[in-house]
Amino acid sequence: MGFKKMRNKIFFFLLVLILFAFIGPGKSLPQPLSREEPIIKLGEVTFKVREIESTPSAIKILEFYIEVLNRSRMATALPNSIKVVVSQKEVVYAGPKPAEEFAPAPQEAVLSIPLPPLTGRVLIFGVPLPKEKVESITFDIHLNPPDGEKKTITY
Repeated sequence: MGFKKMRNKIFFFLLVLILFAFIGPGKSLPQPLSREEPIIKLGEVTFKVREIESTPSAIKILEFYIEVLNRSRMATALPNSIKVVVSQKEVVYAGPKPAEEFAPAPQEAVLSIPLPPLTGRVLIFGVPLPKEKVESITFDIHLNPPDGEKKTITY
């Protein structure tokens, strides 16, 4: 009886030793892959007007801070997998319409870092404001175009 117990212990020890030999140094046992996809959503959008002193007149820039959220509980969004595009939709002037229409080019940003589960990041965009007095400006914000979430905001 004592010999059988000893033989079983030696067999188990050799089995574990062989298993570690096949795995090798620096390797690990395979982990089950998460089937969950990250759930990326647009969060809050806030505005700030910044004035930059220059000659002959100051330049006003409309900055918007766009929150991008990962609502997933398990999945991390990979670097460079989140793209945000901001484009102007409409401008309403307080006075007469100027001869030259205010039309900034669409801007885009790609989040170059991973976005862990249940976290968010803020992307900052800026467009120069026209010299004419503006009543409102409407922008479209598109997350991962063409199929991603789209939001329309007005300043």
